[in-house]
Amino acid sequence: MEPARRGDCLSMGSESAGEAPRVLVVDDEEAVLDIVEEFLSLEGYVVKGVGSARDALQQIRLEPFDVMLTDLKMPGIDGLELIKQARAAHPELSLVMMTGFGTVDTAIEAMKLGAFDYILKPFKPDDVVEVLERALSKRRLERENVSLRETLNFYELSEALSSAMPLDQQLQMVVEMVRNNFGADGVSIDVQAPQGGEGVVNRARVGGQDFRLRHDALWADLLCGEEILLSGDQVGRYMLNPTTPGGRVNSFMATPLKLRGTTFGMLSAFSLDGGRDFSEGQRKGMSIFGGRAANAIETARMYQNLEDTLTQTMEGFARALEAKDRYTAGHSDRVAMYAKLIAQGMGLPTVEVDRIAHGGLMHDIGKIGMRGGELNKPQRLTPEEYLAFKSHPVKGRRIIEPISFLRHLVPCVYHHHEAWNGKGYPLGLDGEAIPLEARILAVADTYDAMTSNRSYRKGLPHDVAVEELRRCAGRQFDPQVVDAFLDVITVFRSDRISQGVSVPH
Repeated sequence: MEPARRGDCLSMGSESAGEAPRVLVVDDEEAVLDIVEEFLSLEGYVVKGVGSARDALQQIRLEPFDVMLTDLKMPGIDGLELIKQARAAHPELSLVMMTGFGTVDTAIEAMKLGAFDYILKPFKPDDVVEVLERALSKRRLERENVSLRETLNFYELSEALSSAMPLDQQLQMVVEMVRNNFGADGVSIDVQAPQGGEGVVNRARVGGQDFRLRHDALWADLLCGEEILLSGDQVGRYMLNPTTPGGRVNSFMATPLKLRGTTFGMLSAFSLDGGRDFSEGQRKGMSIFGGRAANAIETARMYQNLEDTLTQTMEGFARALEAKDRYTAGHSDRVAMYAKLIAQGMGLPTVEVDRIAHGGLMHDIGKIGMRGGELNKPQRLTPEEYLAFKSHPVKGRRIIEPISFLRHLVPCVYHHHEAWNGKGYPLGLDGEAIPLEARILAVADTYDAMTSNRSYRKGLPHDVAVEELRRCAGRQFDPQVVDAFLDVITVFRSDRISQGVSVPH
């Protein structure tokens, strides 16, 4: 069965799908029913006739109609009471009264109860068609107005999303807005797996954890660029388990997420039995929210690409600086490695471990402005040269602080030469006033400097460097950081040796 698309929602009446309007005729006189059914069918309407108000109420529960044309005087429930009950149950249904007792009072009462108009018996077929066309025209206009208002509201809601929010927060807000404003029981955003992966990855979800989509069928239809809107048994086309202990899915809609015309994901929502079917206006609203989600993902990807490019450029500068001198080549990579080991050994969260390792790569970026001869001079530095050397943390801070996505590395770059006893630079901080990441980098940096060859000396043996760290713990270095380093470096060296990788002797 093909999915209903665009306005093809069963609860809305067939007219919204571009089909012939459906008319329910209610009259206890069989001859009148036959005549009305015949001439309305010839006019292109889909007509159903019933002989009582009770049958009419049952019929509008079973199938959709656009207009109900009912007699006034009938046994049991009369036409006025039928209009009242039908209006309460189906506000979107247009109602027209037929009566041979066309008093002004009857007309006024019918209008008060929600009738669009009334027709006096005996009537001419053209009179009936004219009233029905006016009723349908009014109904279409009301639907368009409701749809327009809904669409405008959804657009305004989507604008409330801030592009300054993290991507995951934006996407979670999208699914929550769809749930809250559409009366959905479950909403999800799914995207294609990253390059090389298979299937789809969920990026945001609210409700509906017990339900699973048929992503293959849904994906195939969404690739055509169409939104999907359907109800009833049709939902099984896209739901692996439309019925669970949580309920049965009654209405479903989805919209593609597209970047530069290419579909890469989907925003979908469903409601369970007992909830109302999704409307055409809500389908349009889904499209707006889907567009916002796609834009958020595209912006995040572009921003991430920019971040990656600039970060790689900065790291390239740092490595190029070291490459100018054979004695310093690879220093920042090794410092990053040792710093990561320490941070892991101290049980820091993964995000902190990664930040500290990144800080190790960038810690000497401020040396970019220094001449190579000043960095590895065989002789003792002059006072002026030493002052210039000590300025590299300040210069490093000036380089990265204006870059928002590198600003979190400032403590690493600016404070890695501070000393536990307050005799370091540039600010002379002491103890725990020194950021933890800087205290970790100080140990990693010093160990690599001591065990590496320099123009003015050969690298120290590992055991000598370790003893020097122990000796300076509590003075130059944080004792806890030194202890953590000593715990991890032994295991690290053993692993490297067993792998045949050279380590400082």
